[in-house]
Amino acid sequence: MLAVTMASTHGADPASAARPFGDFVGLGVKFLQGQPLDTLPMLADLKVKWVREHVSWSAVEPSPSQIPGRYAALPDNLRTQLAYYRANDIGVVALLTLSNGKTAPQTAADVARDADPAAFGRFAAEAARLLKAEGVRFVLEVGNEPHNSFLPKALGGQWNGKAPSPWLDHYVRMVNAAVQEVKAIDPAVKVLAGDDMWVIDYWMLAGGLDPRLDGLTVHPYTPGIPEITAIANDTDWVRPFVAVDPDRSFQSAFVRLRAAALARQGRPLELWVTEMGWPVAEGASPVKGSVPERTAAAYIPRSFILAAEADVKGFLWFSSNDSVDGPMGLTRNDRTQRLTYGAFKTMTSELGTLRFARRLLGGQGTSAAAQAFLFTDDRTSTVVAWQATGSNDSELVVPQAGTEQLMVTDLLGRQRTLQANDGRFAVALSGEPVYVRLSSGATQIPQITVKSSTAKVRP
Repeated sequence: MLAVTMASTHGADPASAARPFGDFVGLGVKFLQGQPLDTLPMLADLKVKWVREHVSWSAVEPSPSQIPGRYAALPDNLRTQLAYYRANDIGVVALLTLSNGKTAPQTAADVARDADPAAFGRFAAEAARLLKAEGVRFVLEVGNEPHNSFLPKALGGQWNGKAPSPWLDHYVRMVNAAVQEVKAIDPAVKVLAGDDMWVIDYWMLAGGLDPRLDGLTVHPYTPGIPEITAIANDTDWVRPFVAVDPDRSFQSAFVRLRAAALARQGRPLELWVTEMGWPVAEGASPVKGSVPERTAAAYIPRSFILAAEADVKGFLWFSSNDSVDGPMGLTRNDRTQRLTYGAFKTMTSELGTLRFARRLLGGQGTSAAAQAFLFTDDRTSTVVAWQATGSNDSELVVPQAGTEQLMVTDLLGRQRTLQANDGRFAVALSGEPVYVRLSSGATQIPQITVKSSTAKVRP
């Protein structure tokens, strides 16, 4: 048995410790890609505080031009969304598309015409004006996964952004133009830039991002469990950078990227996860990389809690609905809900108003086994625990401490009360997080222990 007291040395950053957990919880939505607008109420049901949705350059500037001022209103579909977000205090990660052409640019000449940095900067400023007029909270994100866009094919360069990469240089110019134009109209509007892979953010920093940029984005998809990154400490195509610790821990990737950004930019940058998720294995021929439905559901709270520990500013799960992207939605295209929907709702219901306090026990990355984290609002506390190895031979042991019963909520919101045995409660752990509600505030937590095997996670 391993005993760990509540005075653990694992501490939360002051910023994440001060905010309610729910404030950083977001969801990528598909209302411009076929998701019915009448499903907007799912966002309030899930207690979502951020959504990610496209703002199309070609919709705002229908006639490609490098002459300022030829802009249109936001599309009706988007304005309907924005009205709902405003009424429900939901912020928007406004994903600015990178071209205003009718088709994707194929050549350098096409890019010069349809993705001119100066013209893009003016579009970004216009998008900021339009969103401000709608009265919503928002940040601007410059493009989605530029290494998967038209830029590499049209301009050339390395797929991982390694210099020389003309496509990455062009993207950096677009980012800098957006920062310049947006900050000119309102310095408080935040602009984010990034890609899906950790290494590309490092190459963007090396490429000379405007020091006024507010944050970096990343899509830390991984084929395995959320505790372990897809890359290793010595992955060859990440060199000369080292993006994670030897334990490949999710948290270490953010620590390292945050430090690199501070060194390059001269000030702290916010780090946002604007996509993360796993496809669900369904049907006779599951898609590549898919996982069982209950596994995907379990990965939701695990991912969000690890991100809270890493002080991620905003985390947007991918996604609300399958739409055109396969079985990654909380809902299917026939409107039915997956177990992932229930897991997301349980997470925000149990933790939304509480603050992340600290990790109570367990290693990170490849050392992860039993994990436990404390959330509190100073009146009540909840411990969330799971077994990262996926084994079922672990127990969280909680001293009785005066209470007759202990309330435990499972992954999908089912509650049960436990009776004490010899002055202790034993909560079975598995790969599915459980929420253990304690009656005392953060300053009165008893010593918690875990009884488990010593098995470690393998990459």
